[in-house]
Amino acid sequence: MIVRRVNEPIISQCAYFIACPRTRQAILIDPVRDPGRYESIAKELGITLMAVLETHAPSDYVSGVCEMLSAHSVNAFLSGETSAPEWYVRDLDRWRRRVTFLKDGDTFSIGDLRARALLTPGHAAGALSLEVEHAPSGVRVVLTGDALLPGGAGRTTQSETQALQESLRRLAQLSDETVVLAGHTGGSACGRAVNLPGETNLGIERRFNRVLKALGSDNAFSAATCESQPERPAYFSRVEELNHRGRAALLRELPRTNELTADEFLQLISFPRTVVIDTRSWNQFTFDGAEGALHAPFDQQFAPLVAASVNADEHVVCVCEPSQISDITRILHLIGVDRIDGWISSADYARLDHEIMSLSEVDDISQHAAHRLYRAGECLMLDVRTVAEWLRGRIAGARLMTMSQLGEQLHELPRDRHVIVYCKMGGRSARACAFLRRRGIRCSTLLGGYWPWQGRGYPVEAVAQPVTESVG
Repeated sequence: MIVRRVNEPIISQCAYFIACPRTRQAILIDPVRDPGRYESIAKELGITLMAVLETHAPSDYVSGVCEMLSAHSVNAFLSGETSAPEWYVRDLDRWRRRVTFLKDGDTFSIGDLRARALLTPGHAAGALSLEVEHAPSGVRVVLTGDALLPGGAGRTTQSETQALQESLRRLAQLSDETVVLAGHTGGSACGRAVNLPGETNLGIERRFNRVLKALGSDNAFSAATCESQPERPAYFSRVEELNHRGRAALLRELPRTNELTADEFLQLISFPRTVVIDTRSWNQFTFDGAEGALHAPFDQQFAPLVAASVNADEHVVCVCEPSQISDITRILHLIGVDRIDGWISSADYARLDHEIMSLSEVDDISQHAAHRLYRAGECLMLDVRTVAEWLRGRIAGARLMTMSQLGEQLHELPRDRHVIVYCKMGGRSARACAFLRRRGIRCSTLLGGYWPWQGRGYPVEAVAQPVTESVG
């Protein structure tokens, strides 16, 4: 059996080619919106792609199934345990013969590979896992989507814990040698997982996965899932809507992202529905960042931050290095941000006449200055760390709004008080401030973050007992 993992590190996602070594026929599991990349990999491996399969409609990226169907002469397998996506229903005559909806226990073949669909809900309604066996070699793999992750399991809610528990119990009945191919690595907001340096199998997972080890107890299972999952990002609902009830434009339908002249850039940023995505350092951004710009360095937090900050009807222009724009554009398309009007290099941006621009007023505030405002009751301390960090200790009286929840909870912030944002060291709070400034919140980022505040003996607090974290 030929197995090729295709990683998307910036969204911690994994797609997989599974191919028959004799016929070189392959199936692609959980593709993102990038048919060209998969075509190149198939050519490199010397395989012929016959079909694509989606274990469940994703929440954190735009599905690539419709894109693959439109770009290649392949068939698709989708879950038949939930309603069909709108793009299929709207064009039924076109897709009817090329899309198969799998029910629990359905089987199909790709060359010498035998595949069986397993219904594994709990993370997502109607989610499937796919067990694939290559009889000549005895190799067996299971593609679990987001149900079972290396060292953990997919995000769930209290109401769905029983369904997920049954799904994992079913997967745990497979043989120890069954290789587990999960849809995410560590760092995804779709679930908590350990970022293993290679494949894992069910024997390893049964021994070390704390979620599987908790299957015998409802309370222990709930604690291992609902109480330990990362917060659900607000933009998930928008992406789910796009994947199931809409259809993203095909990539070939989108205009090319062009470099902008100084005049073009200045004209575009004057439009009320244009957002500047500034990928430069925080020091550069605070020096001459455009008013209302989003500070979003191109790193692991870029995709969720931009997805949560840019509305569906807004256009974006980017400030970045020329070598980055291709990757930035690709990631924006993966998260459904398609209205990209162009980009300007960091060097050209620095040469703009900033006298005619409105610049960002986001700034750092020292620990001493922040403490003076805090003692006088003239500010709100806003914690943008994770729930786990919050429980270990926070500034007394602070309000918690994790980065993934800022957009949803923005209306709860005061407009008549200064907001001082803090995190562990300053990186997340800087991004949060840039986002809040775009929304009209007067704010500063606490220089150095939480630990210098605690180290100076300023007021802090922590809960004495564990608190159950709600997961959406």
